[in-house]
Amino acid sequence: MPQSYWYLGLPQAIAQSLEVMLSAPMAAADPSKFGDIREDTAIFVAASTWDSVPRNARRVLEQGGLACVLVADTTAEHALELFAAGRFVAVVTLPLTAEKISTLLEQLREMFRISEDMRNMAKEITLERELLVRKNEELAFLNGVLRNASATLEIHQVLSAYLHAVTTLVPVHQAAAVLWESTGNGLEADFLLPHGIPELQEQWINHLGRVMERLGGGIATAFRREILEWGEPLQHPPHKAELFTQALQTTQGGTFGALVLCTQGVHTLGRDRLRTLHAAANHVALALHNALRFRRVKAMADHDGLTHIANRYAFDKRLREEMKRHQRHAQELSLLMLDLDFFKAVNDTYGHLAGDMVLTRVGQLLQRTLRESDFPARFGGEEFIVLLPQTSEEQAWVLAERLRDLIAQERFSFEGKTFRVTASIGVAGMRPGAFTPPEALVHEADQALYRAKTGGRNMVCVSSLGEASAPVCAHS
Repeated sequence: MPQSYWYLGLPQAIAQSLEVMLSAPMAAADPSKFGDIREDTAIFVAASTWDSVPRNARRVLEQGGLACVLVADTTAEHALELFAAGRFVAVVTLPLTAEKISTLLEQLREMFRISEDMRNMAKEITLERELLVRKNEELAFLNGVLRNASATLEIHQVLSAYLHAVTTLVPVHQAAAVLWESTGNGLEADFLLPHGIPELQEQWINHLGRVMERLGGGIATAFRREILEWGEPLQHPPHKAELFTQALQTTQGGTFGALVLCTQGVHTLGRDRLRTLHAAANHVALALHNALRFRRVKAMADHDGLTHIANRYAFDKRLREEMKRHQRHAQELSLLMLDLDFFKAVNDTYGHLAGDMVLTRVGQLLQRTLRESDFPARFGGEEFIVLLPQTSEEQAWVLAERLRDLIAQERFSFEGKTFRVTASIGVAGMRPGAFTPPEALVHEADQALYRAKTGGRNMVCVSSLGEASAPVCAHS
């Protein structure tokens, strides 16, 4: 039902008659203000004056959206011609009667009801379209996260791809993560820390440990720390940063890790954006879990199952890589080959389990003693091998002597029996030339080890390749 009435070009007598019959006041329409007319307004226009209405005003009326009623105050043919042009929603003829006005109001009422229904439908369609657009944007975002994160099996690359995507939703300036797994030795964890001040990184390890304890229900018995080269350098400890923590779950629902984002403005995100953020975490969790499993399978393939240091296959691969690098830069490269003396006697006297314990302890001793850049491996049986990048033969000899002494001082206990073992070590060092084969260094270290074994054992001997001033052999 119209809420207001205007008239345009009507004689005063007709306008007054309409006011009486409509029981509502009417106002003279101003063509310059047609754009401001409310949708619940009816405009009565005289047929006799239509052609004199300004063109721009007629254009507004002809575009629809306004309830224009034609008052046929001219010849019937002219009025019908105007009405047939589709510019008006109804026509009323003279003389005006109560019955005609009643019929007109019923027509207007129905028209306004239909118009209201159409406007509501348009609003619903618009809303549904907006929801569909947002949904498509969310799906495109999540597909991008999944595609980029699944494109690699390297944990750092998976996290970097995820973080670059998330910054389109919320500003993230730093990030950290902790991933864990229950093993026969307890809960093992990987801490991925923001780069920056070491003291702050230690505080982040403690924070991630508490997150793991809260989500994983345990304390790490062993952990590895890695630096996540993404975002800004650390500036503040965790308790002074605005953190957003996302648990990482497997497809079976178990929690295996957590992402911690240093961000501002998460609390201002709408429900849709938060849902997208959580969905993205679920997507990256799948990729991270796959990357974690790949890393551990690869570690099993590259590491000796007993001592947990690199195996012969991994050593051969690393030796070729280091040889090429040292050839390019003309740097010295050294090698230690270590053999436990009379190891068969340990197995025969105390049993093979005691022998396995000795090998494991020696592997742990190598890991504790060597530099991070050094590469220890189990060469086979009771033999170990250590690759020493950028190390002269003389420096390698000093390290070999230290290792020999540490092994000799180590006490081994098995089923109430205590014993010691010793080791013989061969040392070889060289500055590899362009055509030096990797096997040359291994061969020279093996020859030096042979001299140590035949020279009395518990001894370090060097090869003849090096130009260092280290003694050829040194006994305990």
